[in-house]
Amino acid sequence: MTESVREKEPSGQIPEFVQLAAERAARYLSLSVGDGGAPSAELTLDPGFGTSFSGNDARAVLRERFGIDPGFELSGEAFSAMVTLMLQPPPEDRAGRRRVARLVSQIETARWKNRYRFFPHANGFPADTDCTGMAAGALYGRGLLSAASLDACVRDLLQATAPTTALPGQARPSDDTILVPAVPLVYWEDDTEPGTGRRGRKHDAVACANALHTVQLSNSVAAQAAEFTGASHRYLADHLASGRYLDGTRYYPSPDAFLYALSRLCARFPTSARVLSNPLHQAFSEREATASAEALASRTSSALDIALRTLTADNLSRTDGQAERRLLLAQAQRGDGSWPACSYYRMGRFPVYFGSSYLTTVFALQALRTREHPVVGRARAAFPPR
Repeated sequence: MTESVREKEPSGQIPEFVQLAAERAARYLSLSVGDGGAPSAELTLDPGFGTSFSGNDARAVLRERFGIDPGFELSGEAFSAMVTLMLQPPPEDRAGRRRVARLVSQIETARWKNRYRFFPHANGFPADTDCTGMAAGALYGRGLLSAASLDACVRDLLQATAPTTALPGQARPSDDTILVPAVPLVYWEDDTEPGTGRRGRKHDAVACANALHTVQLSNSVAAQAAEFTGASHRYLADHLASGRYLDGTRYYPSPDAFLYALSRLCARFPTSARVLSNPLHQAFSEREATASAEALASRTSSALDIALRTLTADNLSRTDGQAERRLLLAQAQRGDGSWPACSYYRMGRFPVYFGSSYLTTVFALQALRTREHPVVGRARAAFPPR
């Protein structure tokens, strides 16, 4: 541990210090979820999340900066609600249940049949496999989506794969438009969603992991999903072993987002763990070697990255370094209980990044929940009454 960390560390009271940070974060989040659900992310052209702008201004910014109209409005988004529902522990009081209901209502505005969009309502932007995997999995995990509805979502995900006649590319392995047979594409190409056009054939490794997670939740569709599951596991293992993840993916700029997505698979599904666990442990150790405690102070690693690595370590049952990571997060917290906005996801065609203090805090709060100190992991981490 560095001297700067030692100087700030309350002697002998790390659990209490972290617990107080979790309580402040929970209160911040409880005040942030309004009648409309989770607050929408801000956008920026700076991966370090410098000057940002709202989704209401995004279309004008893109026209001015790149001379191209994206063809849809970027105001509002439902993805932050999906992430919150995935991460937040079950509420323990009536106020918490009301907030969950608001998040679910927000997510439902982004639903089209058995698919989910990034943006609520119809704005010309189609549903995608990443949002569908995230939303359906989170709703099912909370008992808010029936097994039959989950199966319907999974069957749609199985229809979004690259054709088996596609040939994996070797010349440009980092090109996400090179198709890999039976691996899910980001967007469907069946032209069934009204008012939307095709977005082009492309893969994204984090989106693939999120879709695979939800596909494996369905036992009744397992026989139909065998080819999907095997191809996706091979694709993810190759992406990990090649080191391409270090450059981020098309839609997720941080390598830690990919490692976290794989760790969710390993923690939940033995089939995934058999393929991915060992190389993921190695990749995590290598990632940690280049992202030490000094990184946060020098701003070369964001609070979101620290939170994602903490969650990854928990999913892999790794305890080494966890106390220090949580201490770093607690020290980086702002006075209102939040952490600064960080770039969690981005547009594919343009260098436009999405993030918010709310979204960083959702991940940070979950990362502060410790197995060693369950008081943080139970009611303290759930949203307290307003």
